Amino acid sequence: MKNIIVPTDFSDGAFNALIHAVEMAKITNASIRVIHAYSMPSTGSAVMVDIVDILKKNADEELANLAVRVKGLKNAEGVTITYHALHGAVVDVINRECEDENIDFVVMGTQGASGITEKWLGSNTAAAARNIDVPLIAVPAELPFRKYEKMLFATDMKVLENMKPLKFVADLADACNAKVKFMHVRKHGEESDDAKIQKFQEQVGQVFGEKHPSFAFLFDDEIEDGLSDAIASERPDLVVVIRHEYGFFKGLFHSSTSQRLVNNASLPILVMKG
Repeated sequence: MKNIIVPTDFSDGAFNALIHAVEMAKITNASIRVIHAYSMPSTGSAVMVDIVDILKKNADEELANLAVRVKGLKNAEGVTITYHALHGAVVDVINRECEDENIDFVVMGTQGASGITEKWLGSNTAAAARNIDVPLIAVPAELPFRKYEKMLFATDMKVLENMKPLKFVADLADACNAKVKFMHVRKHGEESDDAKIQKFQEQVGQVFGEKHPSFAFLFDDEIEDGLSDAIASERPDLVVVIRHEYGFFKGLFHSSTSQRLVNNASLPILVMKG
């Protein structure tokens, strides 16, 4: 892991996400790119061009102030951090940066304020969780950083076509010296596909090797409620979810549901594309 993106709107919630990213950069030996996305509707008029120029100038000034604030943090010493004002919608800018700069993961704040800040942290983080290809860690706005020593990986126990999410979690767990528990929530009365579960466990074993993650099973009338109960009882430092294009995990990332999941979280959530 070498490169982390931290989008910012210069709010306290975004600054808290940056603090988390600094700690993760030290653990994973990564550098950080702080980005601020600014945009105006394109009309072709000279007036709009002037407004965009003003937005760029203001963004650069705010980023310079942010850099001064970060330099005052003792825990940021030794971490390479660069600051960039970029034109475009937030998710589009993140995707472009991830492709151009070989980004390993993104750290974003979730809501915890009101007004425009709540809209930015809420809607943009949820949209990123649904639409970016690299892993995203969503951090509650006022949550202090705590090393990821226990990770809860919510899973439907289906074999993954793409091994990258498992590899990312295995590498992150190794860097954090963390224990990983795979949690499968199933509705009451739903039959178990033992062959499917065994194949998934074998796939996990191929990636994790001797690190030996554990597996747990929980029954509930509603899978989303079961997942919430598992988080409450297990009290992990990080919740891991893979974004699938089918079934329950697709439902998690419908607009309203994903925004509620990300914004109301009391713990960091790692979201990855399946």
